[in-house]
Amino acid sequence: MTAIAVALVAGLGRAIAWPGIALLLVGVLIGAAVGILPGLSGAAMLAMALPFAIGLSPTSAFALMIGIATVTATTGDLTSILLGVPGEPGSAATIVDGHPMARRGEAARAMGASLSASLAGSIFGAIALAVVIPAASSMIRWVASPELFMFALLGVALVAPLSRGSVLKGLAAGGIGLMLSTVGLDPQGAIPRFTLGRLFLWDGVGAIPLALGLFAIPEIVAMAATRGDGGDGIPPGGGTLWSGVRDVGRLWRLVLRSSAIGTIVGFLPGVGTTVSQWIAYADAAGRSSSQTTFGEGAIEGVIAPSAANNATLGGALAPTLALGIPGSLMSAMLLSALVMKGLTPGPRLLLPESQGGQMTLVFSLVWFMVVGNVFAVALSWCVAKHLIRIARIRVGRLVPFLILLTFIGAYAERQSVGDLLVTSVFGLLGLALTRYGWPRAPVLMGLVLGPLAENRLFLSMDAFGFSWMMRPGVIAVAAILIAQFVVSKRSVKSLTPIPREMAAAGQTTVTDRGELLFSAVLFGLLLAAFLAAGTYPARAGILPRLVAVVTMTLLVAAFATQIGKRRSRTVGPGAVSFVDFANPAVRWIPLFLFSLWTFGFIVGAPLAILGYLPLEAREHPVRSVVLGVATYLILEIALHRLLGVYFWEGVLQAWSS
Repeated sequence: MTAIAVALVAGLGRAIAWPGIALLLVGVLIGAAVGILPGLSGAAMLAMALPFAIGLSPTSAFALMIGIATVTATTGDLTSILLGVPGEPGSAATIVDGHPMARRGEAARAMGASLSASLAGSIFGAIALAVVIPAASSMIRWVASPELFMFALLGVALVAPLSRGSVLKGLAAGGIGLMLSTVGLDPQGAIPRFTLGRLFLWDGVGAIPLALGLFAIPEIVAMAATRGDGGDGIPPGGGTLWSGVRDVGRLWRLVLRSSAIGTIVGFLPGVGTTVSQWIAYADAAGRSSSQTTFGEGAIEGVIAPSAANNATLGGALAPTLALGIPGSLMSAMLLSALVMKGLTPGPRLLLPESQGGQMTLVFSLVWFMVVGNVFAVALSWCVAKHLIRIARIRVGRLVPFLILLTFIGAYAERQSVGDLLVTSVFGLLGLALTRYGWPRAPVLMGLVLGPLAENRLFLSMDAFGFSWMMRPGVIAVAAILIAQFVVSKRSVKSLTPIPREMAAAGQTTVTDRGELLFSAVLFGLLLAAFLAAGTYPARAGILPRLVAVVTMTLLVAAFATQIGKRRSRTVGPGAVSFVDFANPAVRWIPLFLFSLWTFGFIVGAPLAILGYLPLEAREHPVRSVVLGVATYLILEIALHRLLGVYFWEGVLQAWSS
């Protein structure tokens, strides 16, 4: 215990000493910019920072990289709140309630709550890492493949109640996500599955293109439909940053619970913030007694994912340092830096220096997380009011840039132009899901957890046969799954009536006939996938066929339970029809896609913006040209030349060369 205390104090000394503290601040500034800009992920920036870390001492190298890693989720939440576009994959859940709050004039309150919850979550994660480190090895070894498989199923089931109308719909949406996760090369035999003959699908469906399609595109379409008359994008008033801080203080139990969820999920190898945010959100929704319905601007829906995604890094570093098993993509980058500096992760690394370990360095990472997040929140607090002004730009002027940011985000993850088409296709799915009251979160959760579930299922079978089902951990998680379903069936809420003041803002009547057609299309696609999976080798086809059968059954059951309950219902402006070509976003998203595909990002994006602004936003021609030129300069100089982002150059350039 004395050795741990000495290492803890010595780690603090390293964390605040020069040049580590300066490099930490540099990392925070870089990470803040990366988090705010959609399409530039923290993991990608860590990869870019690796070459610079080679020439630094271990402490300085980790100061720079921890500074980048800790702040991206914090500032990514701000973009999610203000623009409805996730700045980071781990910030997608914040959109669901954060952006509705911004739309009704409570952007400052939502940002204050997010920043303070993020700080609390990061400190919780750092403390948990410091406490868990001594016993990390034995705890991780207890969790084997069978338990990880069950945790994957539990993660999908936890977000199923978010449908607010039918748990069966939520489970079916999770099944669709699991089905999408089987697209690409089979992990067992590298057999292409559901790739439609396209090479870019061999890597599967990317989580970022899917998230942007499901969440960003419906929001942009709703924005263009409800406020396309030139009104302000986000109204002023309705709370301050400090009111959000008071909300966090009032809901301190939620903050602690969500932080614990983030830490525990981060502790599981290969999961990360993309999962922890949704589990924390689902937990908050299931326990809430808020007067505001989740999905329409509940402050709990901002606090829970903000605390969870910042706590996850602390949990993810535990298996990284103790066993050399990265708990997330970011921790994988930190693991690479660790190895590059000649340090071997494992139990020996956690020993005191007198015994040949690096315990002081490990605890300096803990302090870097705490100090870095204090810097990040202070910086974000100072610029928050200026960011709100950006979000109040007239919507007609904002829509084309949001479309561009969405496509940049979709392309930047894997630099595949095919992901632009993937985002557009899932944008249609997202519009349909919002129109008929289906949850979108389980689809994303199923996609993220699907590979983990499939790998762990076969590893469990190979290692334990069918006896893996009788392991105590498996039985315990199965009991939680059943209890979750029973509780959700009893507590699920019906759709909240739309207030009268929203009547002129895109109110739509949805009939059971339209939902039946939507369900029939999904059923047909799943049936086709089931038949196609029958042509694959045994192992490659097991999970797709099983998921297809279960999901088709859930689709039939979900719609059967709705028949007779209501023949039609009224939904809000988020449920815009995707066949409404009077909506400028519906018309211009395909045109943006065509322009980017043909001319490339650097030329095609300014051309599309030069067309949209004067024709749809009625912008003055001179101002349209200025904004188009500014777009070109940002893409060419700031992103391409300075940050090294490679952009698609267009089919014309490809043909000419």
